[in-house]
Amino acid sequence: MRRAGANACRTRGEGARAPQPSCAARGGSRRAVRVPRRGRGQPGPVGRRRLQGRTGLCADAARRPAERARRAAVPAGPARDPAGRHRGRTSGPRGDGAARPRAGAERARAAPGRAAGGPRPRARRARPGRPRGSGARRAGGARPLRASPAAASAHRIVATGHAHIDSAWLWPSRETVRKVTRTFANVVDLMDRDPDAVFTSSSAQHFAWLKRQEPELYSRVKQRVAEGRIVPVGNMWVESDVNMPSGESLARQLLQGTRFFEREFGSRSDVGWLPDSFGYPGALPQLLRKAGLRWFFTQKMCWNDSNPMPHHTFLWEGIDGTRILTHFPPNNTYSGDMRPTELARSVRNFADHAGASHSLMPFGYGDGGGGPTREMMWDARLQSDLEGSPRVRFGTADALFGTIEREYASPPVWSGEMYLEFHRGIYTSQARTKRGNRRNEQLLVEAELWSASATLRTGAPYPYDELDELWQEVLLLQFHDILPGTAIAWVHREAEASHERVTERLEGLIETALRALAGEGTRSLAVNAAPFAASGVPAFGGAADEAAAAAVAATALPDGGVELASPGLRVVITANGLIAHVVDLASGRDLVPPGLAANLPQLHVDAPAKWDAWDLDRSYRANAVDLADGTVTLRADGSVRIERAFGSSRLTQTVTVVDSAVHIRTVVDWHERRRMLKLAFPLDVHAQDAAYETQFGYVRRPLHANTSWDAARYEVCAHRWVHVGEPGFGVAVANDGVYGHDVTRDSIDGRVVTTVRQSLLRAPTFPDPDADQGRHAFTTVLAPAPTTDEALRAGARLGAPLRRITGAAAPVPVVTVTGADGAPTSAVVSAVKLADDRSGDLVVRVYESRGARTRATLRADLAVAEVRECDLVETPLADGTTAVVDDGGDGTGIVLRPFEVLTLRVRGNHT
Repeated sequence: MRRAGANACRTRGEGARAPQPSCAARGGSRRAVRVPRRGRGQPGPVGRRRLQGRTGLCADAARRPAERARRAAVPAGPARDPAGRHRGRTSGPRGDGAARPRAGAERARAAPGRAAGGPRPRARRARPGRPRGSGARRAGGARPLRASPAAASAHRIVATGHAHIDSAWLWPSRETVRKVTRTFANVVDLMDRDPDAVFTSSSAQHFAWLKRQEPELYSRVKQRVAEGRIVPVGNMWVESDVNMPSGESLARQLLQGTRFFEREFGSRSDVGWLPDSFGYPGALPQLLRKAGLRWFFTQKMCWNDSNPMPHHTFLWEGIDGTRILTHFPPNNTYSGDMRPTELARSVRNFADHAGASHSLMPFGYGDGGGGPTREMMWDARLQSDLEGSPRVRFGTADALFGTIEREYASPPVWSGEMYLEFHRGIYTSQARTKRGNRRNEQLLVEAELWSASATLRTGAPYPYDELDELWQEVLLLQFHDILPGTAIAWVHREAEASHERVTERLEGLIETALRALAGEGTRSLAVNAAPFAASGVPAFGGAADEAAAAAVAATALPDGGVELASPGLRVVITANGLIAHVVDLASGRDLVPPGLAANLPQLHVDAPAKWDAWDLDRSYRANAVDLADGTVTLRADGSVRIERAFGSSRLTQTVTVVDSAVHIRTVVDWHERRRMLKLAFPLDVHAQDAAYETQFGYVRRPLHANTSWDAARYEVCAHRWVHVGEPGFGVAVANDGVYGHDVTRDSIDGRVVTTVRQSLLRAPTFPDPDADQGRHAFTTVLAPAPTTDEALRAGARLGAPLRRITGAAAPVPVVTVTGADGAPTSAVVSAVKLADDRSGDLVVRVYESRGARTRATLRADLAVAEVRECDLVETPLADGTTAVVDDGGDGTGIVLRPFEVLTLRVRGNHT
């Protein structure tokens, strides 16, 4: 989250030196906090105090003192007439967070001649714009308006109470625990007073905090959940970022959240709920549907700075073809306050009047918590059926989606990712937090693999509780203001320390499991947690550590450069540390274009016009410095050391050749401010597009800028690899913890050059003034890769390198996947674990990686009684699908669609 209060869409057009098109132009909320500017787009001391006063520590408790004083002086709630509408009203909040004064009371306080201590004249309650006079006259004045109902064709709004609470942002997560407690206390109290109040709440982590912190309040919340008035949604552990987490991480967000809701409340939600995450990958529709969710809600796409999304209600189609009904609220906020202008904006903005007539309006104070108020409830009732206004009723998100399904027979379809044309710097800010996430995602999956193998092979206890605890810690750190790097320094210090503790504990679990598997002995062994064989070691198994690395010949050149030659590659490094040639000996192709050089660090001025940690303005490309000056040293082990100095920083690289790939280890001692460091690889490839790894597959994005949609994607997210290619040839650029990339192409005398750049570091100054300062280390792999298959292997091996252990015998893989009838397959195993329900069943998740149909055979090295298909949260499907077939062999045949994810439960005879 970026701002306090309600809709940030309005804020994007305020306080900036150069206002840009935004959803504010289409009717943004008036309730956003306006932060004063100072220096290069940063809040000054007054602005920071104002921001902290509204969204910082205990902000919701300290907010609006005038409103609290006013509430204490008036009755507990407005009276209700027999029809259920309130007569009269206490003052409601203004858009700036202050309270509306009661006009009558102000006159009474200012009335001259009242004796000190004497009786105060009775205050008349009046709202601005209403005729003043007696209560009877006011009621009479309102009756003609309320007597004219809305038109039969009027737009219909379902209003649901909500409080978007950032699990950490301008405050640490320990403060969020208190915000959650206060918010639920407010909501339960409102429900005690108002039988119409309903409240939508996501994030199992928030409920878990409440259960631990305030068990009595939690029991009252559970009662309201049972009544259907507090409605858990989303089925995720937190409202995470969904661009950068791995496929397994998103599966576990849904697994942990769904299991918690089922265990605590006896049911799971049908509504996916991510109103504030910074864009949505094309893999998400399938994951939501396979986790049992039918619908999806968000509002973030209204923040696009170039292209407005064309619909508010539509079918979203993922990279595998799965579709999910999706809805955006047309008032462009998740924190409405039910004012008439918001209702009018909903009608004005709604893009699907031709086929639909309903939209959702979440209302209530958010970010720092608070939720809906009785004034908002009163406003909703007052406007529920007025001429010239939409009809309003209280309800839930699932009720809205059910109505949409019945009335909207053929919604339009949006295919592929929903790229947010804003906040492009989040893929790079706070690099330590991101590398910790990548490292622990892999270690968690590896710990599950070896622990499950040890349990099945030796009977060693499976660490259910510890793995759950560690997964939940990592999932919390994937919250959409932590993993993107947009929280205060306090939050990121805690995140980095937490990742270190998680790493240490996971290494302990892995060591314990491998010791049980290998037994006592002194043999040198290598084990492989990657889904592909490496150096003679099978996937998910081990072998004697006897494979020697291919010899690499290192030769110093007369001009001060170095040549490295292996059986697969010939690499030439110039005297200043750039890579002039990478010749693939199998094809004879040089990966580097003539006259250009790869491994080129580039430094950009990175001074966004608005929010430092979030934004990367297009103008950053206009200011670039090539850091070409460096020194080269050929070391005794055959590696090449490169050193560079720039500004207040130093960069050191170690270049080696491993088999048919160039490995570049980059260490940066970073002390810049408002700069961005990229590592460029110009490639002699005529590519039309680039493939970027995403969850359980990849997404292709064009390299041209033919349309404004293409041009807006000047910085994008990739996981472990990027691939560019032409028929018969291609190149992979893999990484061990980088997410931000840009890929462009140029034509030099008709020769197309495709340049892949990794975004290594940024140096924003808000909200953390010392973001990313200090030492960082990255590993990049540059390798010939005819197809995305080779790119996937390069990324997987880099993320899960071989482990060297000693023992009596190498572990045998507990699961293998091979092509049917010996044919190659693009089926890839992503997880091997024991089922969360502690039944002892083995859970295996497989996905199709190439974007093509494939057949494969799954074999489990145990006595198998049954193999059943289940959903993403490990619930067996009653009928299954056509993915599991009987291939007549000794394993289980599977048939996968392009990018399909399949989860199987394998029950052994012993369970």
